[in-house]
Amino acid sequence: MRFLIKYVIVFLSIITLSCNNSKNNNSMLPTVDQSNSMRKESNAITQSMPSIMVVPSDALLKRMGCLKEEKRQGVTRYFRDYSSSFVKDSKLKFIVSDIEGEFSKSGFNLENMEQSLKMITNNNAFDEMEGVARDLRAELMNTTRPDYIIELDYDLKQDPNSRNPKKILTYVVKCLDVFTNKTVTSLNRADVGGNSKNSDIQFLFQQDFAENFNQLKEGVTTHFKDILANGSEITLRVAVMNSSSYTLEDDCGNDEITEKIISWMKENTINSTYKMVKNTSTELFFTSVRIFTQDENNNSYTAYDFANDLRKGLKRGCGLDVKNKTQSLGDALLQIN
Repeated sequence: MRFLIKYVIVFLSIITLSCNNSKNNNSMLPTVDQSNSMRKESNAITQSMPSIMVVPSDALLKRMGCLKEEKRQGVTRYFRDYSSSFVKDSKLKFIVSDIEGEFSKSGFNLENMEQSLKMITNNNAFDEMEGVARDLRAELMNTTRPDYIIELDYDLKQDPNSRNPKKILTYVVKCLDVFTNKTVTSLNRADVGGNSKNSDIQFLFQQDFAENFNQLKEGVTTHFKDILANGSEITLRVAVMNSSSYTLEDDCGNDEITEKIISWMKENTINSTYKMVKNTSTELFFTSVRIFTQDENNNSYTAYDFANDLRKGLKRGCGLDVKNKTQSLGDALLQIN
């Protein structure tokens, strides 16, 4: 009985101490208010910084034998085996880590490709059994939704001007906007290691990339400032299916469907920024469409989300059966059935 009373007293003392510490902010555990505050601040910081994903370039994959080309009806498709590239070149993982490290030091958010590949492996295995064709790169981008792809290519060769078995490194680190797939900036380095006694590829890359990283970072940050100010650039295609009984020239209230879509574009793009490059009775195609990068809840806003808002408007306002077939982050596609 005495032992039980002693145990209860100790237990109550621990509870009291924990409560007092929480109030005085001395406890290792945050209070409820602190947790809520941290959650909001963390979300704001995360959303305000661009995220990057480092991937091997197609040229590097091809030299490793990890890129296959297939032509169907005149269209070339590429099948990328990213997982095998890390196995065939043991240095690739470390070089990717070096690039991620420099971006992380500057406050960028990271999306690790290897971990993302593991997330979609089961889906791919199922799709292969079902005979579903997959573009792994597009699936990676849609799964992780980074702001930028950092494309890596490198080659370590024997120095032709040296009698010693010394090797020199050439590499290219290119930053691509995932929405447009356009090059934002790049770092091109040749003859790296010419004066070094160490010919290890990771050693040469790590030192040289760290010294020249600011050039790459400035290009990315300048572009990201433009995105925050003027929005992301996407394309939008609205197509009428052959089996549909509608055309874009049909009336929807007092206006044609085409006019309704154009009015919606004026109201929902940043500064009414877009270019209409195709206008027929069965298809509208817009390029250079500027959209916000985040919605009103500070969540990521992509071409799919933009197209989905238009789909809802056409369904509600015109009674149309519209499907959102958008697959990539930057190319929106709506089909009118």
